[in-house]
Amino acid sequence: MTKKIVVTPALFLLLLMSPCGCTAGLAMQGLSSGSPVAFNATGRGKGDSAWFARYDDVVQATLRAGEKLSFKLKKKNTGKDQSDFAFVDDKGAKLEILIERRTETLTWARFNVGLLGSTSIGRLMARQIIVEVAEAKDFLRGDRDGDEQEREDSESHRPCNENGQPRDS
Repeated sequence: MTKKIVVTPALFLLLLMSPCGCTAGLAMQGLSSGSPVAFNATGRGKGDSAWFARYDDVVQATLRAGEKLSFKLKKKNTGKDQSDFAFVDDKGAKLEILIERRTETLTWARFNVGLLGSTSIGRLMARQIIVEVAEAKDFLRGDRDGDEQEREDSESHRPCNENGQPRDS
């Protein structure tokens, strides 16, 4: 009985405190975004993220996000299943991003701002990539049976070229 009296208020207090301070981003991320995304700060200037979106769409969204945040693209290596980018801000701080195709519908990314870099820059870039994927309506959703994966609005989707501009079909 005593344990219930102590544990229940402690859990309630923990729930109330989770949207505060540095844990807010991690604790509330699932509630704050309708996008099928997971983000995890892994420490030492690194974080990773997974998206329910196709690899090519996330690569294009990453380039658009870098442009929107006015980063300079210093390195771009794109491959069939893996791409890596290095962006630099006006102060010379570097943001490295590795993007991997894990399945046809799952894309994973690792962010690295360095040991002394600003993790919030990596989080902001991840957020902007989410915005870019969402605005292009490239997040996927499954049907009720889970057999088919479709874009949120497949009629309005047009693939983008390497500059993030829609391709003419």
